[in-house]
Amino acid sequence: MPSIKIRTRIYLAVEGEGEQSFVRLLQEFANQNGLYVHLDCQVLDGGGYEPMFKRALLYRQCAKKQKNKVKSSILLIDADRDQRKDDGWTLLQLKQEAGKSDLQVCVQDPNQEGLLFRMLPRNENKQPSVLHAHKQLLKEWPNYQKPADFYKLRQKFNLNDLLRVAKFDKELSNLLTIIGLK
Repeated sequence: MPSIKIRTRIYLAVEGEGEQSFVRLLQEFANQNGLYVHLDCQVLDGGGYEPMFKRALLYRQCAKKQKNKVKSSILLIDADRDQRKDDGWTLLQLKQEAGKSDLQVCVQDPNQEGLLFRMLPRNENKQPSVLHAHKQLLKEWPNYQKPADFYKLRQKFNLNDLLRVAKFDKELSNLLTIIGLK
């Protein structure tokens, strides 16, 4: 009797629906490349770093109770929250606390719109500011609407767009490496 291969589970706690669509795009790229991974995505509904961190741990605990073991746990957040200081936690403090809990932090800098802007051709090494990322993205992608929609992301981008940006973005590079896309 043939054994059933179990997909490697990677738990991703994400800020919002746009990040969820992005993770869905990553899952599609993984499937297209024959990777046997399951990206288990949980939306945290924003907030400051501390409450998102605590919800990520809570949801991960629930995910670990299922049969399949979680290989890696990742918190996907925007860097621009560091400037808002929604709850007093800095990005450095978040990373320190996450390290104690075996939760890797992947930062979109300055935010998801900035990442999407850099995924467009010839923008991979540009770094839009927090104030201008959304405007710059709309200038080159006028139909973009927040939160990012999976189907529109899939029509707009391919894995090569991500790999181009990953050459200039260590956080994205690490995420793609964990998933197996790089």
